Parts: sequence; C-alpha cells; structure tokens
Amino acid sequence: YRFKKSLHDLIRGIRACKDEEATDKYVRSSISECRQEVLSQDMDVKTMAVLKLAYLQMFGHDMTWASFNVLEVMSSQKFAQKRIGYLAAMQSFGVDTDVLMLATNMLKKDLASSNHLDVAMAISGLSNIVSPSLARDLAEDLIKMMNHSKPYVRKKAVLVMYKIFLQFPEALRTSFPRLREKLEDPEISVVSATVNVICELAKKHPKNYLPLAPQLFNILTTSSNNWMLIKIIKLFASLAPIEPRLKAKLIPPITNIIQTTTAMSLLYECINCIVSGGMLSKEDEQLATMCVGKLRIFFEETDQNLKFVGLLAYNKIVLTHPLLVAQNADVIMDCMDDPDLSIRERAVELVVYLVNTDTLFEVVKRLMLQLIPQSRDQVLPEHYRVEVVRRILDMCSNNTYANVTNFEWYVAVLVDLVKITEGVKDIGAEIGVELQNVAVRVRSVRDYAVGASARMVTDKDVMIKNPGVLKYAGWIAGEYAIYLDNPEIILDAMINIEPQTLSADMEAVYIQAIPKIYTQYSGTDRIPWTHSRAQEILQLTENIVAYLEKYSTSMDIEVQERSVEFLELFRLIALAIKERPDDDSDLTPPALISQAMPSMFNLWELNPVSAKAQKRIPIPEGLDLDEEFNAPVVYSESENEEETLLREQMMKQQLLNSGKNINSAAASTTVKAKSNKSKSTRDGASSESEDEEEMERRRQERRRRQAEDPFYILESDKVASKSRKQRQDSSSSELSGPDDPMKNEKLDIDAIPIMKLEIASIAAPVTKKKSKRHRTQPAHVEIATEETFGDENAATGVHPDEAAQRRSSARAPSHKKSILRVDARGLENYDLD
Repeated sequence: YRFKKSLHDLIRGIRACKDEEATDKYVRSSISECRQEVLSQDMDVKTMAVLKLAYLQMFGHDMTWASFNVLEVMSSQKFAQKRIGYLAAMQSFGVDTDVLMLATNMLKKDLASSNHLDVAMAISGLSNIVSPSLARDLAEDLIKMMNHSKPYVRKKAVLVMYKIFLQFPEALRTSFPRLREKLEDPEISVVSATVNVICELAKKHPKNYLPLAPQLFNILTTSSNNWMLIKIIKLFASLAPIEPRLKAKLIPPITNIIQTTTAMSLLYECINCIVSGGMLSKEDEQLATMCVGKLRIFFEETDQNLKFVGLLAYNKIVLTHPLLVAQNADVIMDCMDDPDLSIRERAVELVVYLVNTDTLFEVVKRLMLQLIPQSRDQVLPEHYRVEVVRRILDMCSNNTYANVTNFEWYVAVLVDLVKITEGVKDIGAEIGVELQNVAVRVRSVRDYAVGASARMVTDKDVMIKNPGVLKYAGWIAGEYAIYLDNPEIILDAMINIEPQTLSADMEAVYIQAIPKIYTQYSGTDRIPWTHSRAQEILQLTENIVAYLEKYSTSMDIEVQERSVEFLELFRLIALAIKERPDDDSDLTPPALISQAMPSMFNLWELNPVSAKAQKRIPIPEGLDLDEEFNAPVVYSESENEEETLLREQMMKQQLLNSGKNINSAAASTTVKAKSNKSKSTRDGASSESEDEEEMERRRQERRRRQAEDPFYILESDKVASKSRKQRQDSSSSELSGPDDPMKNEKLDIDAIPIMKLEIASIAAPVTKKKSKRHRTQPAHVEIATEETFGDENAATGVHPDEAAQRRSSARAPSHKKSILRVDARGLENYDLD
C-alpha cells in the first residue's frame, strides 16, 4: 500500500488488510514512517505523525520513544495542534516519564493564557500526567484558577485539585479555604464539582471536613439536583459516625426525601446513609419499618441492579432489625433462585440471619439445592459452593445449635454435603469439624454420627473426591468405637490404605484410631474366646503390625512416633496370643487385650474443652519451664561402638530386672560376656585386636551413618543419637517374632525376661453397652458445654476454634483496588488541624 499521511488513510489501510500477518506488516511500516515524520520541521507533518501514533497506541503499540516529539506538539501556538499533543500525552505519559520535568514551564504558560480553552485543555491534560513534582510546582497556579471568571475553568480547576492532593497532600492545607468558598459558588456545576472532591477526600479522613457540615446541610435542603444530593448524602454518611449530633439534624430532611423521591438511586443512598451512618438504632422501629418497606419496591422492579442494592441494604438493616427483614423473607428466598450469581450470593449472605427453629429445615433445603447444577451445562463457581456450605454450617451451629431440634437430620445434612461438594477444595475438612463437634457435644446422636462416620471411612469415593472429611470421620470412629456395628470392617478399611494416599495429619489420626477400634473388637465379651477366635485376632494383629511397619519410617515425626509406639504394643499382643494353648483349655484372652488395652482408652470420656482453659491454669511456684530437668549426657567422640553398646545393654538389663528377675542368670551371663569382650577390645586396641586402620575405618563408617540419619541434628549428640537408634533396633529385635523378616538372627524366646503383671493393680475398665438407636426426637437435647478452668464466660458453649476461624476467614473484608487505579493512601493520615 502507498502510505498516506492522514489518519483517515491509516485507518483505511488497516481495514483493507486481509489477515493478521498483513496487518502487522502494514502497522510496522506505518510506525517506521512515523519515526521519520516526527523529525520533520513542518509542524503539521509532525502533528499528524503524533496523532497516528496515538491511534496505534490504543492497539497496544509503544510510542514512549516519541515523548519529546509529543512535548513539541504540546508547545505549539495553534490550538488544534496543541490539543493533539495533549491527547497523545494523556495516553502515553506516566509519572516516571523523563520529559515531564520539561513540561512545567509550558504548563504554567498555558494556565496563564488569556484563552480559557487553552487553560481548560492544560488542566485536563495535567489531571492525567500529574507527578509529585508537577503537583508541587503547579499547585499555586491551579488555586488561582479556582477563581477564574469562567465557570468552565473553575469547575475543571476544582476537579483537578483532587489529583494534586493525591500527589502532594500539603496542597490541601493551602487550598482548603478556597474549596470552602466554592461550596457557595453561584454556578451549580462548580458546587457539584466541589462536593465531588470533598466526598472523595472524606472517604480517607472524614474528620477534616466536619466544619463544612453547615454549608453541606444547606445544599441538602435547598438543592433539587439528584446527583448532587446523592454526593451530599454519601458525604454525610461518612461524617455522621464521627459526629453523632448530626443524626437529629439529618433524619428529617432524609426522611422527607425517602417519602417523596421517585429516583431509585437517591432512595437507596438515603437508606444507606441512615444505616451506614449509624443513625438506625434498635429503638428506631418506625424509621426501620419505613426503610424496609421502601426497599421492597426494589424487588418488584425488573432491573437486576435494584435487586442487588436492595439486598445490600437488607444485609445492613438485618443486624439491628432482623424481625423486620424476616417479614420480607419471600422476596429474599426468591432471589436465591435468581439466574444472576451475584444476587444469589447476596441472598445467601442474608438468609443466615432469618432462620429460626421453624424455618431452618426449609432454608437449609433451599441452600443445598443451590449446590446442585440445574443443567449439565451449568458450572457453579467453586467459591460460591464453598460460601453456601459455610452459610449452612454457620446457621445450624449458631448460638450452640439453638435452632437445631433434630440432630439426626443435621448429621444427615452433613453427610449429604460431603457427597454434594465432591471436588471442592478444603471444604471437606470444615464439614468434618462440624461433624466432630456434633459427635462430641450431643450424646443422644453420637451413635448415629458414628455410623455416618464409619460409612464415610469405608467409602472409596469419599477418599478420592473429598478426602478432607476422613480425618474427622476416622477420629469419631476411633474415639466412640463402642457404637460401631462392625468394627472389623472399619479396621480392614483403615489398614488396607496404601501409604501416601492420605495426608500426614490424616495418617496420624488413623494410626491413633486403629488401637481404639481394635480394643473394642478384640476385647468384647459378647464373643467367647476360643481357639478360632484367637487365630482371628492374631491374624488381625499381624495385619496391624504390617500396617504400622510401613509408617514407622515416615518422614512426618507425628506419624512416625505414633506408629512406632503402637507397633511395639501390637507386637507384644501378637506374642501373647501365640503363647496361649492351641486347644480350648484356656478360654480367657490375654490380659493385654482384656484389661491393659481397655484401661488405656475406656477409663474416661472425652469432653469438649474451652480454648482458653490452658491459659487459665496458673504456673506452679518454683517451676522454670526453661530449665532442663536433667543435664544431657555428653559422650566422648573417642568412645567406640563397643563401649556404647555395652552401656546400653547394661541400662536395659537393669530396667528389665526391676520388674522380675526371671532369666537373670542368663542375662547376666550375656552382659558379662559382652563386658569381657569390650574390655579385651580396649586392652588390646594398641597392638593385637585391631590395628589403627581398622579403627579408622569403623570411625568413618560411624560418621557416615550419622550424616545420613535425617534425625541427627546436634553435633554434640552424635553418639547419643546413634545410641537411641541402636536401642530401638535392639528392643525391636527382642519383641519381634522368630519369623520377623526385619531380623537377621533368630530370637531366643527363653532369654526374654518376663515381667509379672499384677492384674489386681489395674483399674477395671468402664464397660459400655451398645445403646439402641432412637430416631424419635426427644423433647430436650442435651448439648455438652466446654470444660474450663476457673470461672469463664466461654463455658457457655462457644463454637470451637476451627469453626470460628472458618467463619472469620469467610467474612474477612477484601481490600479491592480502585478500578480507576487511584492511590489515595497519602491522604489517610493527613490532618488539617
């Protein structure tokens, strides 16, 4: 194409391009020609080049390289060329543009021009390119322009002062008297501009503008301009919380506007001013009734925006007058089915405050239907589904379940929520917290909650699609295992989970729940102890041992610690079962199963505890928590492995002999033999037993193992850390069966010291009979309150910390950025006093 220098020809050439490649080629060629044209001495050619660059800049092409040429066009004496230069500057200049420092004198000259069009154009351009230095240098000139003879210039000067204040807050102090004068300007457009500026300033520091209240009130009562009244009312909404005496003056004129205006926008701002300005108290029943009645008109209109702002106003009024808002529950419930998602979100926020014991079931049902897509093509946003679930949990748990009369229904709702919210991130954990809270607090529904938890633990779909709830379902199944119908099925589901399928915190809960369920299943007196029963329990025990062995080397310290502790316990149980006779001559289970294990889990019932109870416990006198109970044992680096092993064997033997001295002779012989061996090793280290090379090799091997040990932390604890590891290995070897695959040598059963177990010294476990499930609703449901220390108000049944954190995070205010990218943080702490 033959390039044409006019903007019209450039646009026609772009439209004539057939494809994107041709367009890109044509634009690059045009920009290249513009680079040559801006260097022309002919101002008309240069101006046209800048105009074409400004047009191409709107398509995303960079023109910052032509900043100086733009400045040249701005300095032209012709108004048409100057206007193009300012247009290009407003599009391409920024606060960090280098040539702005050269524009100060030019802007001063234009502001002092006798042509009011030049002045207005300079003000408009400055509003878009103002920087801190320009604001500081031009503030006095703009203040003078506020008294210009032309209202057109005065209006623009007042408006641009807001941009000056953002960049140079000190200008607010010098220009404030002039701003105050403009509130009484004879031109209504100047007054409107002044009110706009003051309204924006008051959002950051309203206290500065309280002295303007008399003038603003005069405008409120005399003006008939709806848009100015809206700004005035917004301004008073910011001032009223600071000066409560304004309420008595503002209520009559605002009430008059509410009753007479037909403009919905002004009506909403009046109601919003009353609510947001703190003018609506619980005693103002008549005023609240009028506001609620007027807001109902918003829902009768077809405009979706009116429904949205109506719900916003209801959300504010419901905090002081919930009963009045509840009278309009029909229109609010209808909004929950609105196709506009933003309206549905506001309705969901509001409906929480409208529930009572009579309406809870229906409201929860309507909310749950919101989680189900109405068609295959409909995709509900995840944040909306999370918000609906949280609202359901909040309204049901509010005031310690004051509105819930049927807790079996509530547990069923929680189970349904788990299924409906499959795939929603993190919501399963919040549902699990609520299910756990109900199981702990409401004893009458505990068996039903345990049954629901057991079904979730065994459901593979839940594990795949909503695994967050399993942590709490597993905890409930373990803590209240007495209510389980088939504990063996739950155990089988738990121990057959592959490692790393669940998160570490879930694994820790499962490892803690398995012994509790095992105790309930193996220690029950409903099934007689026979040889076949013993073999069944032995097989189950060995399966649990295999399960715990997989987690005994977990990288998570909580999982590893719990698995190692219970692993040794179950190995002892397996060994005790194997030592029972093969026939039915002894029909009693081992004491570890029948008494020791139940005494660990069934003596006391777990009750809810206040979150503040721990802090209220006084620290005993003389207790220094920073002081070590025992000084750490420091081992010498030169101590070899044989000496360390000898010390560990002697300490272990002393502990075992303290219970009962069975096989003490054999154990003493073993220790003595090892002692003699160690002694002979030390005596002959210099010449006969091993040479220096062998000792160095062993020392390097020991250091290598220490370096590879992930739990070896302190440099001074190297040998101690290795000693603990060897002690665990030795203990595991003694407690393992002879066929243990982790053991290289066969275990000598006869050499194991046997501790005497005094059955009478063990407290008899509390036995509980399985209660029958009652589905009839009792007249009164007892909800357990939180235990605490001392006299605390929190013991009245406050919701647990997890749910409190959930609600606070769900309602945390979001700090939205201005869509106009206006940064007014510099005005927040600026005080005119």
